[in-house]
Amino acid sequence: MTILEKGTPPEHLAKDRRRRIDIERQRDDPSTFNLLSQKERDAIREKARLTVQNEMKDREEKALLDRYIDEERKASDPKEQLVPIFLELAGHSEYIMLDGVQYFHQRLHHVTSSVFAVLVEQQARGWAHEEETEVRDTKTRRRFRAPSYVGAQNFMDNRRPRDLEVSSGQLMGANPATLLGIGR
Repeated sequence: MTILEKGTPPEHLAKDRRRRIDIERQRDDPSTFNLLSQKERDAIREKARLTVQNEMKDREEKALLDRYIDEERKASDPKEQLVPIFLELAGHSEYIMLDGVQYFHQRLHHVTSSVFAVLVEQQARGWAHEEETEVRDTKTRRRFRAPSYVGAQNFMDNRRPRDLEVSSGQLMGANPATLLGIGR
């Protein structure tokens, strides 16, 4: 007979196990704590409550100190001062996410100057993408146009291969790079 026959150990092993199990009473059972009076127990509970309350105060104090230090640094450093930005993103995007923070379309945000520069660039790149791909409104067939203050031209090279017209005479022996105006 093997050890796992029918899912039970052999009879001689089962008997040995029963003899080896020794159950003792739990030594740290709170119901056995009878040496302290009720007044002493209440004092210990009050001590625990005060300890937890002091820990919470220390955490709040540290958080406020960190916040006030950041505010003072921002007030003294012009690069850290907040700048307002109103985002008008292209039709294909609802928000821009930087470092886990979402900056939504058509909302006013107050950001540092470095974040401001990134948001302006991303907004312009989105509109440049809309312009290059000629995205149209599904209902009216109108093209989305960037707001007048968004400069998307810095991110486009004004080469539009779909508008390229080449005659067969120009194609003979021509390098495609020269046809597109690259590498002159």
